[in-house]
Amino acid sequence: MESLIVPNEVFFSHILEEIDARRAVRIPVKGNSMLPFIRPLTDQVELSELTGQSVTKGNIVLARTNGSNYVVHRIEKVEGEVVTLRGDGNLSVRERCDKGNVVAEVTAVYKKGRKISKGSLEWNLARDCWFTSPLLRRFYLGISRNMKKIFFLFTVLAFLAACSGPKGMVKIEPPQEDSVEYELIVFDPGFETWYTLQNSPARYRSQEYYEGWNQQYVSEWNYLATQPRRRSFFESIIGYEPGVDYGFELNHKLFYYFQYVEHVLRIPILPNRPSGMVY
Repeated sequence: MESLIVPNEVFFSHILEEIDARRAVRIPVKGNSMLPFIRPLTDQVELSELTGQSVTKGNIVLARTNGSNYVVHRIEKVEGEVVTLRGDGNLSVRERCDKGNVVAEVTAVYKKGRKISKGSLEWNLARDCWFTSPLLRRFYLGISRNMKKIFFLFTVLAFLAACSGPKGMVKIEPPQEDSVEYELIVFDPGFETWYTLQNSPARYRSQEYYEGWNQQYVSEWNYLATQPRRRSFFESIIGYEPGVDYGFELNHKLFYYFQYVEHVLRIPILPNRPSGMVY
């Protein structure tokens, strides 16, 4: 059976016609940006006509943020005619639009036939008790989104613990849907503790500094991973591409992973290492 692909502009123009006629519309959810309250594929949201209180902090709305791009996100703040939106599942990504581009309000969420209406206890708990801190969001969402990944991580760690000597396994995860953040996964439990102690803003360099060194480290690392005599540690190729903006956080963490390998595990990578680093 063939699927019919409807462009966003056509789909939402029909939705807006229904809302203008004062009829509520129920649509399926795609994307992870409103986790954990609204889940993709299984949940649906009810869109209703705007009221005088719709464009208010804490409400979930349908808004046009860039051309024909529509999002269903929660209002974080309203400043004059500018509305700032943030998905519950987003760590730091926000959208801004004019008040006039807020076109409908979410008044209910359907979870496998069960209706959660705006104003209900469950609705208010999701609005008032969800974390605003990116750190706490990352912790919770990291568990809820990545149970399979966590299980795989523990399996790998158990395997590594059974083998003699350390192993260099690191992976860069691409952004999840509705997110622009890359994620660095390091399969070494000792690194995270060490990195927390080293991660001081007073020592920060520019993103360009870390990118320059990371390109050198990754190039040498991937070369060593192809050498039979060195593969006992350098097991995996690191997919770090020049020209891709991985962000400050990932570049900083990756750079410090290389320092961890060289200074803590005492496994050399580059012949000429960064100078002036304090550990």
